Amino acid sequence: MSTILTHAIVQNVNGAVDNYVSTATGLYGELEGVINTLTANDFNGDAANGYREFFTSKVTPALTENLTAPSNSLTASIKSIMDTIGQQLLDTVDPQLGDNNRNPGGQ
Repeated sequence: MSTILTHAIVQNVNGAVDNYVSTATGLYGELEGVINTLTANDFNGDAANGYREFFTSKVTPALTENLTAPSNSLTASIKSIMDTIGQQLLDTVDPQLGDNNRNPGGQ
C-alpha cells in the first residue's frame, strides 16, 4: 500500500530522528560514565590506557561526530534530506503541478 508524502510525515521523521539522537546521546553518556569509572578505579596500567584511548579515539567519534552531531553527522543528514524533500517536493513541485492541473495548457 502506498502512502502519500505529507508535511506531517516529514515532521514525524524529523521528530523520530530527534528522539533517536536524544536516546543515543543519553546512552553514550552512560557508557562514558562506565568507561571513566572502570579506567579510573579498577582497571590500571597500559591495557587500561589503551582501552581508554580506543574509547576516546574510535568509539566517541563514531557515536558523536559521525552519528549524532547537529551538523555533518548521519542524523543531521537525514534531517537535511527530509527538510529538502519537504521544501522542494511538497512546497514547490506539488503546488506547480496543482496549478498545471487546474489550468492545462495555460500559461
